Amino acid sequence: MALASSIVLALALTACGESDAESESVGTATTEPTDTTVTPTATATATATAVSASASATATGQATKGGGSQGSGNGGGSGAGAGKTSSAGTGSGSAKPVDCTTGSLKFAIKEVKSPINHALITATNTGSKPCRIYRFPALRLSENSQSETARLGPSQPQAVVTLDRGATAYAGLITASADRNSQTKVTTSSIGLSLHGPDAGDSSTENGVDVPVPGGSLYVEDDNAQVTFWQDNVSDALAW
Repeated sequence: MALASSIVLALALTACGESDAESESVGTATTEPTDTTVTPTATATATATAVSASASATATGQATKGGGSQGSGNGGGSGAGAGKTSSAGTGSGSAKPVDCTTGSLKFAIKEVKSPINHALITATNTGSKPCRIYRFPALRLSENSQSETARLGPSQPQAVVTLDRGATAYAGLITASADRNSQTKVTTSSIGLSLHGPDAGDSSTENGVDVPVPGGSLYVEDDNAQVTFWQDNVSDALAW
């Protein structure tokens, strides 16, 4: 009886041991998921850190790129400023033409061999600025002249002649008819010359000057004489 009780007790203890072992095994299995839960947390932290670092690097790169663009923009601005200065400098260096005056011009008259009965009038700019010389010279061929010498209308150029410093304008003077038979013929030692303004109705704008003729004597006919508009070359002045 006592032996039987001992055997029963031993079996009970064995069963308890196995139950504890199973419980311990279950406990171990329960602990393992806890470790698994910790691992994702660490991964998330590392990921967040990496994202933060990447965002910081991107922001730094953008800031650097932005700084480069700003520097390029500043460079462009400097270039534009230099261009404007250069343009303004060029504009201010070019003197604006003024109206020519008899005081700023040197006049001369010379008789030419061809065409016959022609003389060439020249006006050279001796002033300090470019000047515009308008229409045609207002001439009085002699002391006996009652009016200005007639202009030769078809000789009018397309544009007003502008003279740079030292440049010359030209006008052709038809001095007489081909047969030289006129009641108004005279030999003159000088010709009175003054300038017209820009408008067709303008009379001479100022007191004229007396321009000596070559050799001190020039045959002219008041009623047949004609003068061309001012030209910028000799050929056009003597083409009539």
